[in-house]
Amino acid sequence: MAAVKDGKELAFLYDLYIAPLWRERFDRLVDSEVTITAPARILDAECGTGGFALELAARNPGKVEVFASDHSLERLELARAKAVTQKLEGIIFQQTSLVDLQFDDSIFDVTIGDASMLPPDDLEAALSELNRVTKSGGTVAVKLATRGSFDEFFSIYWEALHELGLERFTPDLERLITERPTVSIAEEMAAGSGLRRVHSVTRKERFDYKNAAAFLSDPLIENAFLDEWLEILPDEDTRQRVLETLTAIIDRERREADWDISIKATVVLGKK
Repeated sequence: MAAVKDGKELAFLYDLYIAPLWRERFDRLVDSEVTITAPARILDAECGTGGFALELAARNPGKVEVFASDHSLERLELARAKAVTQKLEGIIFQQTSLVDLQFDDSIFDVTIGDASMLPPDDLEAALSELNRVTKSGGTVAVKLATRGSFDEFFSIYWEALHELGLERFTPDLERLITERPTVSIAEEMAAGSGLRRVHSVTRKERFDYKNAAAFLSDPLIENAFLDEWLEILPDEDTRQRVLETLTAIIDRERREADWDISIKATVVLGKK
């Protein structure tokens, strides 16, 4: 299990490792699909350490007003420091949750929300909030890792449970596998929130690791996903046994080659 880290350490790890490895892949998808017509007021909700929000402000100096929000105050502090260093103006930072944005209704021309690490049960509330704060005719773009993400890992996880005689936990593993929405379900949820002309773009993204140790110690896996995946197990001893078996299976099956996993990086788009 990952050691407990404070908010500042997690923010730095996010900025150094998770943003380049994970978030920027979704940002590129948004960039390919969303056209910004200045003047515009833009919200980047769950902005992380601000990379994409700052990029939007830098591309359109004096022509757009960018609001960058995140649930983590420590991430926002890093984003704000970057804005000062880059001498960027026209960007406003606010700590707020994706499921409770705390902005007035109908004030943004473009609203971007990163739900790629959001608990799936919160997606409906997030879509409702993103729709609420967007102007009529405005664009909403939501980043998601949809069904089929991490399937390579879940296959190994399933095998480890069987090797250890822990089949009673396979229904919980099945829930983990299926709790992420399919692309079609995500589109239906977006339409259900009131968005029009809903469509999506999806790209398979691959992550390569030299071995099991590199995979399990990757800050993306260790800090963002591993604890959630292991929560289905009853105690620390069982989790440790499963981790050891996962390590053995991965290193056995990769056969001296890199081991890779993939996600379905999806952006769902619509008009208010």
